[in-house]
Amino acid sequence: MSKVLWIIGNGFDKNLGLKTGYRSFLLNKYFAPGETIEYRDELVRRLDTFDPKSQSDLWSDLERLLGEVSQYYEDDVGLFHETFEDIQRQLLEYVAQEAGRLPNEFPPAAIDEFRESLCLFSRRLEALDQIEAIPEVIPSENAWVSAISLNYTNSFDSLWNSAIHDEKLDSVANGAAVISFYPDHLLHLHGVVDSSGNGDSPIFGVSDQSQISSSLCSEDPDFIELWVKSERNASLLRNTKGQMMASLVSSANAICIYGCSLGLSDAYIWKIVGRRITTSATRLYIFDHELPDRRTGSFRRFQTRRKDLIDSFLKAAEIKEPDKETAIKHIVPVESSKIFKFDSLLKLRV
Repeated sequence: MSKVLWIIGNGFDKNLGLKTGYRSFLLNKYFAPGETIEYRDELVRRLDTFDPKSQSDLWSDLERLLGEVSQYYEDDVGLFHETFEDIQRQLLEYVAQEAGRLPNEFPPAAIDEFRESLCLFSRRLEALDQIEAIPEVIPSENAWVSAISLNYTNSFDSLWNSAIHDEKLDSVANGAAVISFYPDHLLHLHGVVDSSGNGDSPIFGVSDQSQISSSLCSEDPDFIELWVKSERNASLLRNTKGQMMASLVSSANAICIYGCSLGLSDAYIWKIVGRRITTSATRLYIFDHELPDRRTGSFRRFQTRRKDLIDSFLKAAEIKEPDKETAIKHIVPVESSKIFKFDSLLKLRV
């Protein structure tokens, strides 16, 4: 059976209408007017600058921030731990509050849209991409569908569970045959948060120790175990999520990334995806919200963003020559507006 794998990032929740991005958290909670937080104020003092309305790349990626500012806490590493444990706690509380705006039950039309996007996304690709996708995505036999969620929320899970009927996600006619898409694995690689803001094995940190700016901290096994994502899962939480992620990626015939920034803090995932697409026929579909609809005539903008997107993935996955050419042939950037069209189908709580 063929295998389709989805890797789901925060853009999925934002597409549902939730304000779960780091910048929303910073502006609406962490730096909310009138709030005085000891750890936060000391962090700002040590960084010596902060404009909550700026588009600073550093502040827009809190996990990158964690690695970068470690150098400013070498005099008090304990305070660093307390500061970012506080950020993680507040972030989980904020995400739980936002997730509480979702309806208790998704309307049938939203579930149908989810099901079709998940299983039959190839039908929404451009004509040549559809033709090239058919061997991997619309096989001549039944297919397994798996997903790796990088989100703390259960929004994807709720739609996933609602979409399953008679142990299937969907079915499609292929000539005289009927092909069924079966749910396989749904993995929360970075943990989840409940409605009260309590985390279940939450992962917050950097991809590897090279992203820790402090040489003192980057050589400390205890620091690495706490703040390097794969190490927290394996060494501290003693789970097999890292191995499961690698197994799902390494066996996929098609990989779809949706709602992910391709940030370096998740590079440990992108490296494994990169190895898969350079050593097999597996195609990588990157659904991106900044890709303009090429059919409206925005050709140059589409071309520029497509190149930037491919370059971002190659950098994050550390794909170098001679594998670059193979990778580029297997990467298909797609407008995210083509799938998960929930705009008119959901009404969130205020």
